[in-house]
Amino acid sequence: MIRTFALRTLCSAIVLPAALAGTSPSAAAAGHPNRSLLIVVDGLRPDYVTPELMPNLYALGERGALGERSFAVYPTYTRANGPAVVTGSYPGRNGLLHNHMYHPAMGEDSFSTGSAANLRRFDEATDGNLLTAPSLGELLDEAGRTFLSVSSGGTGNTLLHNHRGKGKGIWQVAGMFIPAEAEEEAIEALGELPGGRGPESTEWVVDAYLYHALGDDPPDVTMMWIGETDAAGHSHGVGAPETLEAVAHVDRHLGRLLAAHEEHGLDERVNIFLTSDHGFTQSTGGFNVGGALDGAGLSDGIRVVRNMVYLGDGDDALLERIVEVLQRDTNVGNIYTRPETPGETEGRVVGTLSTDLIQWNHERSADLIAAPAWTDNENEFGWKGTTTHGGTATHGSDSHYDLHIPLVAAGPDIKRGVRSSVPTGNVDFAPTILHLMGLEPPEDMDGRVMNELLEDGPAPQHVFFRNDTHRAPAAYMDGFSYEAVMEIYTVDGTVYLAGGGTHRAEPRD
Repeated sequence: MIRTFALRTLCSAIVLPAALAGTSPSAAAAGHPNRSLLIVVDGLRPDYVTPELMPNLYALGERGALGERSFAVYPTYTRANGPAVVTGSYPGRNGLLHNHMYHPAMGEDSFSTGSAANLRRFDEATDGNLLTAPSLGELLDEAGRTFLSVSSGGTGNTLLHNHRGKGKGIWQVAGMFIPAEAEEEAIEALGELPGGRGPESTEWVVDAYLYHALGDDPPDVTMMWIGETDAAGHSHGVGAPETLEAVAHVDRHLGRLLAAHEEHGLDERVNIFLTSDHGFTQSTGGFNVGGALDGAGLSDGIRVVRNMVYLGDGDDALLERIVEVLQRDTNVGNIYTRPETPGETEGRVVGTLSTDLIQWNHERSADLIAAPAWTDNENEFGWKGTTTHGGTATHGSDSHYDLHIPLVAAGPDIKRGVRSSVPTGNVDFAPTILHLMGLEPPEDMDGRVMNELLEDGPAPQHVFFRNDTHRAPAAYMDGFSYEAVMEIYTVDGTVYLAGGGTHRAEPRD
């Protein structure tokens, strides 16, 4: 059933609640900064952004700014990247490490960070330290600015965007609202909640944003999360017809949003940033850290949570045996362990890269995290990028297919007609938006202000960045060798993971 919310029509006779009648969104207080809208399209690969598939988003990038080297954080899971976006910090600083986590305060079992109930229990168990870095909503609230999250992501994912419910709180498509009484307002304004991550959910989050943006007290910053593309990718595969239809459907609603901005003068009042939380790769199966260690008789005394290994007693000899088993498993790619000394690029076990290098070293971190192996192979639909994850298609690897994400920006404070090759990432949105609000980003944020995209910033070609490749080789007596590789960009001290890779040489007969 198609809902009949009046904002979809974009006609001049828009029907809005009485509180919105007679308002003029462009009539901002003198000297008030322009507003910001940050759109995260879950699972959107950069190569989906074409004039044929996403004409509205592509055109926005053509007239605004396009970042050609933008990156997710590792691991390339949703609940590692959502917190990175809102805190401007890597998992090694904000403490939200994975889609699944283990922490002694939560008992003996691991828990999914996709559940808001689990996250609230974790927040209580850690004395209010769900995140160990302040989030955008909190920082804006302290400065008297307002933040709103509208989302068709899951409850845990959405809660991480504004877990303290600051500013305008949270409007989530399946019924999670902060404050709770906002649900009644949402249903009255927009109709019944569609739930899920299908096409209706995309329509709903755009309607929810426009309801607030066209109101008499719009948020200073809105974060919109769209889950439709991720759901389609997992179910149907990279570049599958159903996936591409979901991508095109999202673009049509982005076009509707942009048309509303133009009609109501918001294109001169709102800076838009669009990105994704990760890329996507086709799955071929075989990656199973727990199964590999169990098969080698190394299950005792360890805890395996997905692709992470926790050693209760810190047994280095056991960790070395675990690493060797995984290095010899061709379904496993790079392996990361804690460094012997903080800041080292290699891990404490030979042939592993450091969790410091990938910005994942936190007191909550596992002793080891392994990535699936990946290739440049094409799938049946002609799209490149596979990993040994299970399922149809997914993300989570350190391949450039999962790490590379789109970046499109446009608005009154954004350069026009610019393509930038300066590296950027999900950790840069919070400091950039704070800067545009006239606020100084905290010094301990990992991200940076993307000045090269801003009107008053330097041209991209004048911004210096480094490109380094880090290696961790291992060689065994039987002739087997293994090498983990990670390419890193650095801009003004901010690190971006561009992609990992693994090389093996089997023993000769």
